[in-house]
Amino acid sequence: MARSRWISDLHWVREGKQSRSQKTQNALLDAAEELFSEQGVEATSVADVAARAGFSVGAVYHHFRDKKALLYGLFDRMTELFHETAKQAADPQRWEGARIPDILRGYLEFYLELVRERPGFKQAALEATRNDPELLAHMNALKTEMNEDLTALLLARKSEIDHPDPNTAVAFVLDQFAAMLNQRKESRLEPSLLAERSDEEFVREALRSSCAYLQVDPAETE
Repeated sequence: MARSRWISDLHWVREGKQSRSQKTQNALLDAAEELFSEQGVEATSVADVAARAGFSVGAVYHHFRDKKALLYGLFDRMTELFHETAKQAADPQRWEGARIPDILRGYLEFYLELVRERPGFKQAALEATRNDPELLAHMNALKTEMNEDLTALLLARKSEIDHPDPNTAVAFVLDQFAAMLNQRKESRLEPSLLAERSDEEFVREALRSSCAYLQVDPAETE
């Protein structure tokens, strides 16, 4: 799916120079992320991760105590990257000249890209937070912060909204998007009537619906 220009420079990959040790750790975490997504955490062994990454089992244990440490390492990397990228995405300067439909489209496109490109993120989050209230609280705090930043971006354009209660309307739209996106990525467990539709069509119809409810002119600036 082609990205809008507002988010064209954002990526779910950390770039920059890394030491040899960091490269090895990230290669192992990449392998774990792929395998957790493909076959689940429980079915993945340390030997599987080593083989996928092209290292010995000893190399895995040199960097990670056990599979649980791999899982937690992946969770830490995921949440740090999520926080950094969400902050870049919500920077008001990025959206100068943008209207509400532009912001909503950018949010939907980037989230769907994360689901497609990094499916292991969800597996790591589910497993790491399943029996750890502190990690769950941390994950929820990051999501809350992202929603607050996105809400601020939208309400800064309150004059575009003709709904009688813009604050409630924006909260409703973001909750609705979250529910629809969650159902879309979990269509195997929560059947969706839109599961077979393309991401482009999903975004288009979600924007039509949200703009009609907000009573915002759906025309975007690009």
